[in-house]
Amino acid sequence: MNGKWAAVAVVISFISASVGMVGCGGKATTDSSFTLDADVDSARLDSLIQLEDTFALDLAPAEEPSAVAENELFNDFIFKFDQSARLQRGRVRFPLPVLEVSGDETTIEQPAWRHHSMFLGQDFCTVLWNSRSQMSLAQDTNVVAARVEQIYLHSRTISAYSFERDSMNGQWMLTEMYDLPFSHTDLEGFFDFYTQFATDSVYQRQHVRSPLRYATVDEDSEYERIEGTIDADQWFEFAPEIPQDVITNINFGQTYPNPNRMVVQMRGLANGLQSIMVFHRDISGRWQLTDYEN
Repeated sequence: MNGKWAAVAVVISFISASVGMVGCGGKATTDSSFTLDADVDSARLDSLIQLEDTFALDLAPAEEPSAVAENELFNDFIFKFDQSARLQRGRVRFPLPVLEVSGDETTIEQPAWRHHSMFLGQDFCTVLWNSRSQMSLAQDTNVVAARVEQIYLHSRTISAYSFERDSMNGQWMLTEMYDLPFSHTDLEGFFDFYTQFATDSVYQRQHVRSPLRYATVDEDSEYERIEGTIDADQWFEFAPEIPQDVITNINFGQTYPNPNRMVVQMRGLANGLQSIMVFHRDISGRWQLTDYEN
């Protein structure tokens, strides 16, 4: 590993250590004024006003510094950051360091910043855990460093956005962006397995344990859970929509010390629904889906 990627590894290690010590396209530039003819119909007028409002928002000043509770959860902040161009401009520490997959280092100055979508327009996000007990990190107010990863399964690369909580005002700030290949992560083997599991239905069926442990919410009482097993041949009747090209990971500081277990949580961004898939690798190195809940 060269020096630049070693530095990235140090950053990743620091995020995990921080939790341990203290406790989850560019837009075209345009003139926002419009000259309207007297005979423009009302529908056209409404359309132009809406368009003007859109550009006014995009060209508005960055978010003004404001008091933010020191216990602001990253889990709450990141979805607002993803959607708001104004919030992004106020929550990036410029000049922003960028490390490309080639190892080249650049920076982004404030005038060059364009809105970045963390979740690529999806209506859900994916979080990768090593155990269910780690899920409490998403609600841990002691987390002071986190990152969002866009995992490109077919190109075998990861784009990462690193955030830190400002010690003075408690605001989360984007402090670094970097790209890295799968070969520089501890999860390379699982990512390769997951890619085939998600895209090949025959392979997927072969890697579902039978019987498969299954849990769901009782339709008659949302507070009650139904637990049992299903046969692997029934899997596709219950299976969720599994992302096949890009998956995201919100890292609140979780590490992956157990190389033989992965918990994949898919969370709805608007509706709060979630699905959880638990995978285990046996002594022969074969991954299998062993538990599923929705």
